[in-house]
Amino acid sequence: MMQARDSDTDVTTSEARKPVLNRRFDFGNYAEARSFLDKLAELSRREDYYPNLSFGRTYVIVSIDAVGWAALASRESAFISEMEALAAPGKI
Repeated sequence: MMQARDSDTDVTTSEARKPVLNRRFDFGNYAEARSFLDKLAELSRREDYYPNLSFGRTYVIVSIDAVGWAALASRESAFISEMEALAAPGKI
């Protein structure tokens, strides 16, 4: 089962740094993490947007930088909310 914590979502801004969203998704096992990655790949192809990913056996970290925010905003994309919905319990 996927578990996301509010503390795992970090939007950082400063004059020296561009805004970045880092969202960590934790899963109960490798199969759940892999299923999420596969669904995220489908969403990325459909939206033509590919965020930076880091992952391990039971977690995935998605990072969206300032350029990504601007690209998604200009298209009025629901990428972030759809990504979060993919990780909801029962979707994996």
